[in-house]
Amino acid sequence: MKVITCEIAWHNKEPVYSLDFQQNAEGKINRLATAGVDTAVRMWRVDRGPDGKAVVEFLSNLARHTKAVNVVRFCPTAEILASGGDDAAILLWKLNDSKEPEQTPTFQEEEDAQLNKESWNVVKTLRGHIEDVYDISWTGDGNFLVSGSVDNTAIMWDVQKGQKMCIFNDHKSYVQGVTWDPLGQYISTLSCDRVMRVYSTHAKKKAYSVSKMTSGSAVEGEVKNYRMFHDDSMRSFFRRLTFTPDGSFLLVPAGCVEAGENVTNTTYVFSRKSFKRPIAHLPCPAKATLAVRCCPVYFELRTKEAEDGSVQALPNTFQLPYRLVFAVASEDSIFFYDTQQMLPFGYVSNIHYHTLSDLSWSRDGSFLAVSSTDGYCSFVSFEEQELGTPLKENPPLDIITPASASEKKGKRTPASGRTSSPVPRPSSIPATQEKEKEASPASALSKTASVSEEKRTPLGLKAKPQPRRITLNTLEGWSKPSTPKSPATHTAASSSSPIMPKSAPSTPMSSHRPTTPKTAPITPLGSMSAKNTTTPKGPTPRRISLTPVLPKSSQTFVTPSSTEKAKHERPSPPNDPVCKPPESKRPKTDETPAHVDGTSTSVQSSEPSVGMESNSKPTDP
Repeated sequence: MKVITCEIAWHNKEPVYSLDFQQNAEGKINRLATAGVDTAVRMWRVDRGPDGKAVVEFLSNLARHTKAVNVVRFCPTAEILASGGDDAAILLWKLNDSKEPEQTPTFQEEEDAQLNKESWNVVKTLRGHIEDVYDISWTGDGNFLVSGSVDNTAIMWDVQKGQKMCIFNDHKSYVQGVTWDPLGQYISTLSCDRVMRVYSTHAKKKAYSVSKMTSGSAVEGEVKNYRMFHDDSMRSFFRRLTFTPDGSFLLVPAGCVEAGENVTNTTYVFSRKSFKRPIAHLPCPAKATLAVRCCPVYFELRTKEAEDGSVQALPNTFQLPYRLVFAVASEDSIFFYDTQQMLPFGYVSNIHYHTLSDLSWSRDGSFLAVSSTDGYCSFVSFEEQELGTPLKENPPLDIITPASASEKKGKRTPASGRTSSPVPRPSSIPATQEKEKEASPASALSKTASVSEEKRTPLGLKAKPQPRRITLNTLEGWSKPSTPKSPATHTAASSSSPIMPKSAPSTPMSSHRPTTPKTAPITPLGSMSAKNTTTPKGPTPRRISLTPVLPKSSQTFVTPSSTEKAKHERPSPPNDPVCKPPESKRPKTDETPAHVDGTSTSVQSSEPSVGMESNSKPTDP
């Protein structure tokens, strides 16, 4: 294993947010795409030098985005690249084999156009998000993709038709990572609202919602619930989760395990048999993890030779008939794991000055590319069979293809909560919480029943005369569900833990707030309200009709709870870009280039153990 940080001004020394190797066999070369703050997407050729390290050659500059580009992902089956950025657009680029210049060269600098060795044209523009696009994931056949955005939504796209298939708007904050199951059955999203959600691509509905786990000693009888994921004070803008190539496991970064006052950063491993709770976690003591990428190569299981000459199998932690290798990136280091053991077999650190942003494996597993917000990229190179012996033939996958966009049109009305535009966020919140009520009825009675009632209450009932004191009770009853993050996480956790409903008041506000929300779970179902309501008055469900005052009430409680939550659960360092990643992205660029450019050579000499060297003089494409 060798590491090199190339002295190349990848994006004019501005932060590099994403990179991706082309995976399909049509590419005769190791083609790498990078993207960053300078609004450009650039193509590079990566070869192995005589010393076994990566040698990089510039191929093309793709200029069409108008703002920073946050993610680039190659189509698995064709020479098409998807890029998403702060301009809320997803561009699909296709290699022009005829080598003719693009028809609209107005976006291209003349100098850049002369340097281009390839010509890439935009063949489609996918517009549906209203804020920055943070992550993209393709299906295995290259016909569909999913994207996550700062507008709190994830969108399924039919690439061939250029149409939206479905909008998932359950998240209460930025969707910073998305991945599409290689078997086509699931889509998983991760957000800084501290919830991971898994959707069924066939039903286009949420299947799992994971946010909390229970802990505590059975002897003391005390059971505590703790959050599984970091809040929005994490230093990274991205939480790039992924499925293993065979779809058997889901690897999720940005995890945190609380043991008393100690918080351990970790990466969770979920089995596709059940996403309710992880089957394992991979601790990362120093910094939070932000990206996981799997090597596309399947390897034979490791064995050892006994004293008598016989071959013995080594322990197989994940019980797979082959070995898969994956890399986990934290803010400042990279861990290498395989599915045969829980401990990492490789570790690389101190190769960049700023936070890492993305990872990508070459299709033969010989390179792992790493991007950083310090404006540089590194390559970890592996010798042949250093990672293991590749399988002669990959196992077949039973892939499920989602319904096309045209088939979805006829079913649009029943699932309007999922397919509506992401713009009307206030109306989408009751819809998503009502859906969570169906998925976890145990906790729904105390958390989301009153929200679903508000959705069903027509505005025409506003004029109905009611005693004024009922309005005050209504405000108290609504104070807890109006907390921006707690309703989603409570109901999400209840699906993974049967003990959750008992510990409902787990938010920091619960210590100060009266417990009236428990005694007023208004619901249209009489039998349910009778069981859970301690108020003796019968017509309570109808008194909620004065809920048009909800916007004022919710606005009153949103700010204190979120700030208090950040203060209680994870104090952020003074320099952290708390809660406002989009605004804080650009200020990083001012200090970075000079800092990095002036000290890159000294780091190479001070960190010889990592193997960081320069292969060429700084070149600015």
